[in-house]
Amino acid sequence: MKHLELLKSVEQVARLGSIRAAAEALAITSTALNRQIIGLESDLGQPLFERLPRGVRLNTAGEMFLLYARQQLTDFERLKVQLADLSGVRRGHITIASTRAALPYFLPAEINHYIEQHPLVSFAVNPCDIDTAHNQLIALEADIALIFEPPLRREFQIIDSLDQEIVAVFPSDHALAEQRGDVKLTECLSHPLALPVQSTGVRKLLEHAAQRAALPMNVAVESEDAQFLLNTVRDGRLVTFDIPLSLSRKALADNGLSARTVRRQDISAGRLYIGQLVNRTLSIAAMKFANQLTSTLQSHTGLCD
Repeated sequence: MKHLELLKSVEQVARLGSIRAAAEALAITSTALNRQIIGLESDLGQPLFERLPRGVRLNTAGEMFLLYARQQLTDFERLKVQLADLSGVRRGHITIASTRAALPYFLPAEINHYIEQHPLVSFAVNPCDIDTAHNQLIALEADIALIFEPPLRREFQIIDSLDQEIVAVFPSDHALAEQRGDVKLTECLSHPLALPVQSTGVRKLLEHAAQRAALPMNVAVESEDAQFLLNTVRDGRLVTFDIPLSLSRKALADNGLSARTVRRQDISAGRLYIGQLVNRTLSIAAMKFANQLTSTLQSHTGLCD
């Protein structure tokens, strides 16, 4: 499979931006690797890299070839999985581009459950925003994406989706904790807030609801880190917001926090999507894991356990 080794070499050079660094990573001499690249460029009749004073950079032809190389390598890995399945062994590697909301509890539980059934399957999880998730699917750097409240692109093929109510989180001895049932948005926004950054789906839904109702928002703290926000709320008198998939009943109780759903008439629910690149054939392992996620989502009705 010498051609596959050449494809891996091109990918390594592109990733590291240096023939010398790529050669070290591949355990070959830089002279030999440079000769391979020059030979490939000769066969193609096009240079793939711009030679810079320090390192190399893909040109337009190189970017096209890199996408081809990744497709070939992905297809080969899928073939190996399919051949392994002929002997009754499920193996493979699944890469997931995921909203941070699914990282604390939902994805770890799903991955552990899958590995218990198929211990030869490995996972890589890339925390990312919506745009990065789309780009990773397009570049074949991720098999599956979990994204919350996205502006869906035509390249995104929905596998399944689930409504997620917006949940307010506050200390267990907070005034809001004395109420039963859902809380009003106006009551939540009367307190200082610790909020996720503006690029997140939860923040966008909050701002839209607040603007519609002409309610001010006193944002005392903002961060990309959901755990940091929960810790800030726990140690202060602030209120934060999240979605049920991102929260655990036990973890909230252990940290002296309470959660209440914000009334649906005050703020719209968001939507969590599981998806893949349109028209891409996933490996058997990735398809099976996507089916597991779908099954779990269909029975998911509240906070994680």
